[in-house]
Amino acid sequence: MDQIEQAVIYALGPQVDPNLKAQANAYCEQVKNAADGWQMCLQLFMKQPKAVAEARFFALQVLENTLQNRYDTLDSNAVEYIRQTMMEYLRREFVDNTDSASEENFIRNKAAQSLTLLFAHVYPNIWPTFFKDIMELVQTPTGSSSHEKAADFFLRLCLSIDEEVARLDIPRNREEVVRNTAIKDNMRLGDIQLLASFWFELLQEFRTSNSTIGQLALRNIGAYVSWMDISLVMNDQVMSALYELLNDTNLRIAAAECLADVVSKGMQPLDKLQMIQMLNLTETMGRLERSDPEFIEHLARLTNVIGIELCKIYLDNSVQAEGKAATYALIEQAIPFLLEFLGDEYDDTSTAVFAFVNDMLTIFKKQKRAMQPFSQSQQEFLGRLLEVIIRKMKYDDETEWGNEEEEPEEEALFVELRKNLKIFADHIATINEELYINYVHSVVMDTLQKYKAGNNLDWRTVELCLHVLFTYGEALPKGAMQFVNPNDPNVLSPLGEMVSELVTSNISAYPHPSAALQYFEDIARYYQFFDHRPDHLPQVLESFVDTRGLHHPLKQIRSRCWYLFHRFVKSLKSQMSQYVDTILNSMGDLLTVQAEVPVESNTADGMPIPAASMFDSQLYLFETVGMLISLDGMDVMKQTEYLKIVLEPLVDGIRKYMEQGYNPDDELYLIQLHHYVTAIGSVAKGFPSVPKETGCAQPWGVVFKQATEIILNVLQGYNRFETIRDAARFSFARLINCIGSELLPLLPSFITGLLTECQVTELVDFLPFIGMISFKFKPMILNIIDELLLPLVKRVFDFLNTSPSGTDEALLLIDLRKAYLNFILSLFNADLQRIFVSERNLEHLNTILQTILHFAKNNDDPATQKMAFAVFMKMINTWGAGEGITGFSQFVYNELVPATFTVPMHASFNVADGQSILVFGEMTSIQKTLYSKHGNEFLEYMNNVFLPSMQCPPETAQNYCQALQQYDNRAFKKYFQTFIQEAKS
Repeated sequence: MDQIEQAVIYALGPQVDPNLKAQANAYCEQVKNAADGWQMCLQLFMKQPKAVAEARFFALQVLENTLQNRYDTLDSNAVEYIRQTMMEYLRREFVDNTDSASEENFIRNKAAQSLTLLFAHVYPNIWPTFFKDIMELVQTPTGSSSHEKAADFFLRLCLSIDEEVARLDIPRNREEVVRNTAIKDNMRLGDIQLLASFWFELLQEFRTSNSTIGQLALRNIGAYVSWMDISLVMNDQVMSALYELLNDTNLRIAAAECLADVVSKGMQPLDKLQMIQMLNLTETMGRLERSDPEFIEHLARLTNVIGIELCKIYLDNSVQAEGKAATYALIEQAIPFLLEFLGDEYDDTSTAVFAFVNDMLTIFKKQKRAMQPFSQSQQEFLGRLLEVIIRKMKYDDETEWGNEEEEPEEEALFVELRKNLKIFADHIATINEELYINYVHSVVMDTLQKYKAGNNLDWRTVELCLHVLFTYGEALPKGAMQFVNPNDPNVLSPLGEMVSELVTSNISAYPHPSAALQYFEDIARYYQFFDHRPDHLPQVLESFVDTRGLHHPLKQIRSRCWYLFHRFVKSLKSQMSQYVDTILNSMGDLLTVQAEVPVESNTADGMPIPAASMFDSQLYLFETVGMLISLDGMDVMKQTEYLKIVLEPLVDGIRKYMEQGYNPDDELYLIQLHHYVTAIGSVAKGFPSVPKETGCAQPWGVVFKQATEIILNVLQGYNRFETIRDAARFSFARLINCIGSELLPLLPSFITGLLTECQVTELVDFLPFIGMISFKFKPMILNIIDELLLPLVKRVFDFLNTSPSGTDEALLLIDLRKAYLNFILSLFNADLQRIFVSERNLEHLNTILQTILHFAKNNDDPATQKMAFAVFMKMINTWGAGEGITGFSQFVYNELVPATFTVPMHASFNVADGQSILVFGEMTSIQKTLYSKHGNEFLEYMNNVFLPSMQCPPETAQNYCQALQQYDNRAFKKYFQTFIQEAKS
């Protein structure tokens, strides 16, 4: 025993030598697994004087492990020994021990847990008097008072037993469910009545002298009520005590929780209705003193339980009209408390009644669907509910806006609260659109007009007004999103009035950052208003470009406004022409590119990712500038002049940095180059696409072409750096879109610059881009793609021939396979298939075909497999069996046709799998297409050469050929399925 105690001390000691600690841990594990380990530990637990607390806790852990996992190894003597020892411990520790020092809490709780596990094995067959024996320990011989420590332990033990045998939220296996059901059935025969009575006695005895015991007694009543006879609680004696305790400052929270458990008990709807009527809790709550926030929160929870139980009865189809009327009358009694608690200043109290609010709105939505009219009181409730919801969306008086860094959790909780409140407001809008529109309109207009009149408003009021206006657009159907009266465009709708007032009130100048940010969010959301009232545009644009928006002193608002402004301009391009000069002049100082050291943030699972930089937001400004310069109707020389003004600092910056040369110690060097290149691409992104036939005939095209040549210089000089390759790829894709065929001569140098150093991820992104421009600039791009095909395919093969080092890499290679197959497909779709059989590439055609065939035969990846067969299908549709194409005909007959049989006949091919059936469809289509293109030649090959080569009986071969001739695609697919199944068997 002493050795075990010493081992535990060494195992847990912080200053112990690691080797000694390891030996001590190994010894403890040995004791735990030894057949008699529990016995030694029980002796250690009981020894006098007491062992150290950690050793006694370990001893109980070993006993608990034995009872939980190795009970079958114990004989009846061992079980009796454990029973007697535990009873001796209870008597010694909680009855005879007059020492004021109590057992440590963690030891007491572990002892209760061990005794619970013993109970689950021995009650009722081996130890039928379990509860009576322990209750006797609590009672004194005279019966005058109870042993306080024993009463406390007994109540904790009862809670532990409920958790072990009755709690529904703990997952259990079938054996445990059967065992627990038998235990509960036996307890209901008599012990549960004794327990209920005894808990009540302890509650009455200790309610004034020891509130902890009183709380434990109430917790037991609440826990067991779900599975014991309700009459044991629903009687005058217990209920009177519970109502009294609602006024006891020490026990009122426990009493409220207990009553909530009583109301939650599973019962038949009308029985539950009768019980709630008898409890008359709303009247009782009305008389309670409600000043303590914690108690109010628990009353809110009680109200919530009453509410959801009543709503459940009301929505139950088996309840008749009379029962529903009585239920709704009780719901109406609870509604004042619902509104009071929902509007409470403490968010925990508000959220406590959310389920009740949700159920009420469910009732109203169901009533609306059934086209039943709403009563006056229902309409009033909806109005008051909306009022409370919107008031509750306001920031607390103690909250400071933008406190995410100091209190991120609080800010996140408030955002979540608002999100839930918004859902309720949206439901009200669905139930009564007019009510919602009128109330939001009154809140928004009242605030904006007060500000306009010079009233001093709190920022929280202003922010709420702007937030509610923003959510308005999500609450109503698109049909209600009108800014003018459909019958009279001169009259604004309620939404039109609010947006008009938003602009003319000058609320954007309110001196708090939250107002500016939400103002611009609203403006960007309701941009269509300005199609109806373009006279409001100058005021909005002015607010956007000054210190309220794009130039706001706060970085997070400034960067968000850059994005919102981009959205706004993009949506209203047709109205922007007359403001271009003013806007561009105002934005000039924001177009200076300044590299910053990248900052990393973490994803939810702790993976580092680059945090968004100011430059990411600045790119929206460059794109906006591109949109404004390229607006229809602008003088082309002016456009060219503006483009030079914007691009020259970027191009000069690149030249300066290139002359300066790369310095590995300067971590901003490559970032700055990346930013210059990407900014040029973003300006180009703002320009419209040019038709491929004409290309770019405008003078500004020259400016872009010169910028592209500079970008190509950067790529050729620094293509070993991924950040430069990314920037070049981004920009070239945008530039070729707005200049068109002018850039095609630069394409080979550009692709070579990217390919020599690129990674798998880049190639996966890059192949679709090449496919896209091939399609866009066909057929003029033919010679260029002919030249580039082999380098591209070779780079793909370089990666595909490597073995992945982990799951992420394996998934990337799957993506590359798909990108490669799509690329080949895109060349056929662009009618550029001649490049595969050109003088330069023909000798490599077989290599390309073999790689596609390799993917087609891989049953482990049906998605790629289907794509591979789809590529072959495209080839056959285009080339047939390849007469005149060296090697293709041979490949079709010797390799592809056999694959359409061997692949589905393989044991790993599951024709019942959804993806595999798609693969199967591609294979049967290939066979049907070959027949449709080559008729008897194909039939003779199948009948006389291929099918006999795979030992197919002549009759079956004949049937196959007939099916191929006579059946349509669908019927042939079905036939071939049967053919394969028979061949497999």
